[in-house]
Amino acid sequence: MQSFITEQYNRLSVHVMPTSQYANCYLHLGIVNEQGRIPSAVFAVIVRLLFRQDSLGKRKLQQQLWSMYADELRCELEQKGENQLASIRLRIPAGLLPGTDARTLDALKLLADMMFEPSLKGGFDFDEAQIQEELVWAEHHAGYDVSNWDKVVQGRSLEWLGYAERSRDADVEQLQHCVRDGELQQWYREVLCSPLHIHVIGDFQSDVMIAQVMEAFLPSVVTAEGGETPSVIGHGQPTKHREEGEMMLELMDVQQCKINVTFTTGLTYGSSDYPTLFLFHSLFGATPASRLQSELRERKQWVYQIYSTLDDYRGTLHVTTGTSSEYVTEVLEAIDAEWLRICSGDIQEVELNRAIQNVMHYVQVGYDLPEQVVNLHIDRMLNRVQMTTPQFLEAISCVTAEQVAEVASGMKKAVTWILYPESEYSAPVQEVTHE
Repeated sequence: MQSFITEQYNRLSVHVMPTSQYANCYLHLGIVNEQGRIPSAVFAVIVRLLFRQDSLGKRKLQQQLWSMYADELRCELEQKGENQLASIRLRIPAGLLPGTDARTLDALKLLADMMFEPSLKGGFDFDEAQIQEELVWAEHHAGYDVSNWDKVVQGRSLEWLGYAERSRDADVEQLQHCVRDGELQQWYREVLCSPLHIHVIGDFQSDVMIAQVMEAFLPSVVTAEGGETPSVIGHGQPTKHREEGEMMLELMDVQQCKINVTFTTGLTYGSSDYPTLFLFHSLFGATPASRLQSELRERKQWVYQIYSTLDDYRGTLHVTTGTSSEYVTEVLEAIDAEWLRICSGDIQEVELNRAIQNVMHYVQVGYDLPEQVVNLHIDRMLNRVQMTTPQFLEAISCVTAEQVAEVASGMKKAVTWILYPESEYSAPVQEVTHE
């Protein structure tokens, strides 16, 4: 498997992967809000304003993209433990099309211009209507998409564990104060001083591509100035002690019960036992052939879907599902039962081998996707992990049933959060509030 070639200049890191495997050239600009140095909602809105489809004038941006034969510019935001990452992606067709090097350089300069040009023009001067549109977006998407109930109930559990010192409402309120008091300019300067990671994957010579990235970004990076701002929010470690195994019931206007069971694993990406944890994850609920899928969805038919997700940064594993109110107790007991079965070592050799093959296939297929290659590399950098994909696959292939049982036994059930249909609940309930 190929790897990235990296060159760094202060906070600008360039990572290139020369390969003839793809017909396109893939560009990824990553902006890292380290340890919540910038309020998360403020960071998100500034990045979205910078890379809006109409930030340069919609027609002008479309013309520039067309001239490069590029697809639509994409901007995504995600939380990675204590860091917030903004990802801006572009895909440039290569292959038989002429002038690939020139078009790639133009694309890099476009990304640099969209990020730094407001500072060169004297300030962060965006149309008031655009700012108000992003404020509305922030109100509805602070922390997670409120229309995605799986994310909502998972977010509730993480807040309960103490991974959000500031509530979503407080974060949005700070953003509103920032806009009203004219502080976007100050925070924009902080964004410009954030670590930048530029990944390029395609058929090129590595030294030529590194030189192109440096040509496009380095002058603006050197010019950008910003002061030190104290950290205002942390996501890395829980801040409050909580009793283990608590159950929280929240009444909401939902059609069925939304359930999230959160386990603490004590393991993060790069830990020596992480491959074993990942295999447990595959056995337990990550795949269509997992225990939870087979037992609760296919055999019992209590749920439409159920799955587990790993948070590599916080050391948590989440089981998320939805069911009718009549099956809530049975579903929770079944989740516990399957976990305890694995803890006791009740794992058949054929089941373990199938899980190993599923993980190997999942990782190898994912590694063939350029975006996944970049995501894996960013995860390694942010976690300061040296483990490569081949090393991870080798470790997976050597995991035993006893090791899986040991890792499962080391997990602790931290909290179960249930969003319950208020129309179906008649007993008195202590109200759950979110400041």
